[in-house]
Amino acid sequence: MNLGFIGLGQMGREMAGRLLDAGHGLIVYNRSAGAAEPFRSRGARIASQPEAALDAQVVITMLADDAAVDAVWVASGLAERMPSTVIHLNMATVSLAMGKRLAALHRKSGSRYLSAPVFGRPYAAAKGQLDIVVAGEEGAIEHCKPILAALGRQHFVVGSEPHHANIVKIARNYLLATIIESLGEAFALTRKSGVDAETFLNTITSTAMNAPAYKNYGRMIIEKTPQPTFPLKLGLKDVELALEAGSDTRVPMPMAGVIREQHLAAIAQGYGDHDWAALGEYIAASAGLK
Repeated sequence: MNLGFIGLGQMGREMAGRLLDAGHGLIVYNRSAGAAEPFRSRGARIASQPEAALDAQVVITMLADDAAVDAVWVASGLAERMPSTVIHLNMATVSLAMGKRLAALHRKSGSRYLSAPVFGRPYAAAKGQLDIVVAGEEGAIEHCKPILAALGRQHFVVGSEPHHANIVKIARNYLLATIIESLGEAFALTRKSGVDAETFLNTITSTAMNAPAYKNYGRMIIEKTPQPTFPLKLGLKDVELALEAGSDTRVPMPMAGVIREQHLAAIAQGYGDHDWAALGEYIAASAGLK
């Protein structure tokens, strides 16, 4: 397929590379032009303006946050100028409000829009092993299945309204935040009573809590991952998206408020650029553990 790709950050560049490896044609655009240059030698066309990426069957956006989406896609008027023959496949994590706003803009302009945020880190994107949630019009989803197959090991259709995918992504990441917080507390509690961290992790992951999230984040907390691929400060963004969505939908989320405060405190102590799992290290330090 002939694809446009906007947003070549840590995740975006791995996804774009994977699409090239899968044989898709690519027009790439990034606000910092240097990030796009490595793709030239791989056969991609480099766009100097985001409009040029619309010369495609599907244009994929993988922008950092609501502010980036607003600057590139909304405030620029790009959504209103998008041809009706092109599908906008937004694979970034955005707020529930932004998800609804994008869908409304595309309805108004008569263009097609899908939301398809992803679960996974850059190394999973490079291997086409992301998990993808997608929502929107059935025909557009069908058209985009070769893209989803190239990027993901599986995808889940979660609704006919694009924002359904946004709220599923927000809720799932919020659950991950609760797991990291509770693991950090449980490790500190057991370690302070003299139980070896490896012994505790093996016990819980060999019994009822044998899910990958407990195994992977438990291991990362113990080993203090030196090279973060998802910084703690981005974890804070996900918790705040959950709180915002709760406010928008009138759903009380008292635990989210507590976890947000923990993230802010950890960032104040210098953990913001460490991996998200470093929340456990902050909790241990707060308990007086080395």
